[in-house]
Amino acid sequence: MGAQAAHALTQSELNEVADNLEIRYHLIDSMPKPCPAPAKQCYLSELRLRSPMPYDGADWAIYFSQLMPIYQVDSELFKIEHLNGDLHRLTPTEQFGGFSADDEYTIRFYTKNSQITRSEFMPNYILADQAQRLLPRVIASTRTVRDEQTQLEQQPYLAPFESYHQLRVSEKDHTPWMGTAYLARHQSEPVFSHAPEGVIPTPRSFKVVSQGRINLDKGVHFELTGLNLADIEMAARRLAQLGVQQTQKGLPVSVTVDPSLPIEAQGYLFNSSTNRIAIQASDAAGAFYGVQTLAGLMDLKTRSIPSVAMADAPRYTFRGLHIDSARNFRSKQFILDTIAQMGAYKLNKLHLHLADDEGWRLAIAGLPELTKIGGLRCLDLSETRCVLPQLGAGTGTGAPRNGHYSQQDYSDILRFAKAHHIEVIPSLDMPGHSRAAIIAMEARYRALMAKGKKEAANEYRLVEEADKTRYSSIQHYHDNTLNVCLPATYRFVSKVLNELQRMHERAGVPLKTYHIGADETAGAWLDSPACQALNKKQTITSMNGYFIEQVAAMVAEKGITVAGWSDGLSDVNSQKMPKQVQTNVWSTLSEQGHKVAHQQANLGWEVVLSLPDVTYFDFPYQSHPQERGNHWASRALDTRKVFEFMPDNLPVHAEFWRDVLHHNYSADDKDSSLKPGVGYTGMQGHLWSEMIRDDVQAEYMLYPRLLALAERAWHKPDWAVPYQAGRIYNDKSGYFSAQSQQLREQDWQRFVALLGYRELPKLTRQGRFFRIPTVAASRREDGTLKLFSEIPGFELEAHINGRWVSYHPKLDFDSVDAVRAALPDNTRAGRALPIPAPVEQDSQ
Repeated sequence: MGAQAAHALTQSELNEVADNLEIRYHLIDSMPKPCPAPAKQCYLSELRLRSPMPYDGADWAIYFSQLMPIYQVDSELFKIEHLNGDLHRLTPTEQFGGFSADDEYTIRFYTKNSQITRSEFMPNYILADQAQRLLPRVIASTRTVRDEQTQLEQQPYLAPFESYHQLRVSEKDHTPWMGTAYLARHQSEPVFSHAPEGVIPTPRSFKVVSQGRINLDKGVHFELTGLNLADIEMAARRLAQLGVQQTQKGLPVSVTVDPSLPIEAQGYLFNSSTNRIAIQASDAAGAFYGVQTLAGLMDLKTRSIPSVAMADAPRYTFRGLHIDSARNFRSKQFILDTIAQMGAYKLNKLHLHLADDEGWRLAIAGLPELTKIGGLRCLDLSETRCVLPQLGAGTGTGAPRNGHYSQQDYSDILRFAKAHHIEVIPSLDMPGHSRAAIIAMEARYRALMAKGKKEAANEYRLVEEADKTRYSSIQHYHDNTLNVCLPATYRFVSKVLNELQRMHERAGVPLKTYHIGADETAGAWLDSPACQALNKKQTITSMNGYFIEQVAAMVAEKGITVAGWSDGLSDVNSQKMPKQVQTNVWSTLSEQGHKVAHQQANLGWEVVLSLPDVTYFDFPYQSHPQERGNHWASRALDTRKVFEFMPDNLPVHAEFWRDVLHHNYSADDKDSSLKPGVGYTGMQGHLWSEMIRDDVQAEYMLYPRLLALAERAWHKPDWAVPYQAGRIYNDKSGYFSAQSQQLREQDWQRFVALLGYRELPKLTRQGRFFRIPTVAASRREDGTLKLFSEIPGFELEAHINGRWVSYHPKLDFDSVDAVRAALPDNTRAGRALPIPAPVEQDSQ
C-alpha cells in the first residue's frame, strides 16, 4: 500500500482497503443512562476498525446504514454524519494520522431511539473516495454470509449479543429473552404423534363417514360440469406436485359449479368415497377451493385421503397478504411461488406494495426513469443514476434488493394470480413514502431541461423549488413527500393510474382495487407557496386529507375501489370520499387500536384488519437477538399468536396478550363500540421488507405464519369470545373463560399437528423455505434432558462434545451445550439454542 495523504486515492488502493479493512460493530447498551441531550431514548454502540496493513491516506469515506440517526460521536479521529434516511457517512478528522498495521481504532457513538434485533444492524458498508471520482466498493468484512446448516443470513461484522441490556429499550421493558428454559415453561408440548384427520384451514363442518383411507396412487380424473379446466388448473397442478397426477384411470373427481346451489360464494361441498370424490360449488372459486381441500387432506407418504363429508365457506370475503417489493425487491419467482401457496390455503387478495422511498418497482410506459433510476440503489450522492443505498443496499446493480417488474412480468403475475382466484391490489404509496418517484422525476426534469424542453420537464415534476419546508419522516427522510398542491402531482398520479389500468386490461384482469397508501406523511408543505396560495382559495384542514380526497375521486371515476391505510384515511372528510372505501387498519391493539377499527367500520367503510401486533410478519417469531425482524410493535409474533387471534373481538386480547414492553394493558370499548350489525371485511398479513434482503429470508418470515393467517381468515373457531359492545378488557376481566381456553388449546393441538406432520412436508416438497422451530429444553428430576418442539414432525438434536446427536430421553442434561430441531432428512437445521442460555430472563 503506502499511499500518501498528498496524492489522490487510486482505484487499486481503494479496492485493496475495502477488501482488507476489518470493521466490527458492537451494541454496548440499548438503554444507557443518561442519554446525551437532546435524545430522551438512545442506544450506545461502537465501531472498531482495523487494517492489517498501513494506510495513511485521508481522502476516503465510509457510507453505512443505521436505521436511527446517530447524533453524538465520541471520537477525535473520526466524525459521522447523518445524510438522509438511514444513510450515514464516516470520515477521518484532521487528527487522524492514517491506519497503522493491525492497530484497532474505536469510534463510540449514540443513536436516537432504539435498535435491539440483530437484523436491524445493516450490512454492506461502502468505501468511497471523498471526491466521488472512483468506483465505490463494499467493504468485504461487512458482508453477510450464509450459515451452511440453517441457510440463514449471518452477520460476522456484528459482535454477539450476550447481555440483557442488548434486548431492552428501557428500565420498564420486561421483554423476556426466549431461551430453551423459557420455551419449556411457556410453550405447549404436542400431544399428537401423527396428523389427525382434517385440513388447513378448518372447514365449517367435517365428518369422517367411514374408516380406512382412499388411495390416490392411480391419480385422479376430473369430470367437470359448469366450469372450465382453467378454473381449477392450479389446484390440479398442486396435486401433481404432491404426487397425484391426472390420469384416465384415476379416481373420478366430479367438480360441479351451479349458481342455483344453496352454497355461499367461495364455499363448497366435498364428499369422498373409495369410488368417487364429489365437489359442488356455486362459483368457480368455490370449486377451486374444493380441489385445494383434496390436496390438503392428502397424506404425502401414503398418497391417500379419508372418506369424509364436508360443507365449507369462508369467514371473510377478504383474506389477504401484503408483500413489500419496494424497500428490498422480491423476485418475480418469489411472487409466483407465494401466490401458489396463497391459493393452496384459500387466501384471495395479494396487496403488492410497489413503490416507496427506497424503490419504484413497476415499469410505467412513458416514464422509464421511475424504474431505471427509482428501481436502483447505489452510491451516487447526486442521484442522477440511482437512489441512495438505503437499508444496507451496497453498490451492486445486480443485487437481489435492486430490480423492478417489467410490464410483461406484471402481466404474468396478474394472470397467475387470476388462475388462483386471487385479486392483485397494487399500491404505489403517496404522497409520503414517495422519495424514489421524486428523485426519478427530478432526473427526468433535468434531462428535459438540458434539451430545452421546459414544458415537458415540468409536466410531472413533483417538487416545488420555492418550498423551504423542513421536515423529517418516520424513516428520517427530509425529501420524501409529494407536494400535494402542485397540478403536476395530479398529472403524475393520473398518468400512473392510466398506465396501471391499461396493464390490467391488456392482461385480461381488470383493475378492481387501487391502494393509495396515504400513510405517514411528515408535516410537509408548511412553507410551500403553492399550498399557501391554495389555502387562500379554499380552507384545507389537512393537506394529506385533501390529497387523498382528490386521488380517491380520480380512482373512483375509473370504476376502481379506493383503498388506503387507516391513519391517512383518518385525515379525510368522509363525506367527500367515494361510497366504497377499503381501509387497512394498522393501529396496534395494545395502544387502543380497536377504536380506530370500530370508528372506520362505523363509517360504512370496508375494514381490513392489518394490526401490526398480529399481522406484521416482519417482526420476530420470538424475542431473541438471533431472530430476524423489526421490534417497534411486537417483540414476539409466533405462529400460535396468529392462530389465537379473535378478529371479530379486538379488545378481548387485552386479557391474554401484552404490549411491546411485555406489560399487561387494558382495552376500553365503552366510548367507541361497533354499531349493531357492523363488522369487518377481512384481514391481511404483511411482509414488509426493510430488513429482508433476499427471498430465502422472506420465506422464513412468511412460513409457517401464513398458514395460521389462512386458518383465522377462513375459519371462526368455537372458542372465540363473541363481541359485546361497551366492555372493558384486561388481564382480570375474565370474559375468555377457562372452558374456552381449554377448547383453544385442543384446537391448537389439532392445528399444529396438521401443520407439522402434513403441511410443512408439502411445503418442503414444493421447494418452499420455512422457519424450523427452536427447541424447548428442561432438566428432569433424574438429571436427564427433556426436549420438545412446539411444532411436531422434526428431528430433535443435542450438541455434545462437539457434535450433534439425535435426542433420546436418557441424555444427561449437563452434558449438552446446545439443542436444535432439523428436517427429518437432515438437509437443514433450525436455529440452535445454547444450554444454559447466556441470558435467561422470564417476566411473568
